[in-house]
Amino acid sequence: LGGSARYTGAPYYAAMASLQVGADLAYVFCAQEAAMAIKCYSPELMVAPVYNAAEFDEQVASNPDSKEAEQLVDEMVEAVTSSMANLHVLVVGP
Repeated sequence: LGGSARYTGAPYYAAMASLQVGADLAYVFCAQEAAMAIKCYSPELMVAPVYNAAEFDEQVASNPDSKEAEQLVDEMVEAVTSSMANLHVLVVGP
């Protein structure tokens, strides 16, 4: 889970490392702004944009304890955890 419009490398490299050590399929949960770039890096990656980095940063910076910030986090967690049944391994990258 990671990435932004400017930073797409860490999620990509973490996923590619999992493929290099034998995973058959790698899902990348990332920011919407990073999804297209990561998809273009490799057709072997399943890319799932699960949050909007700009919106998340704005909400958290303005008021991290707000209902809106909490709702964004809940939506992100739901998007990722709903896919967990399909995963055999979870790589937590940089």
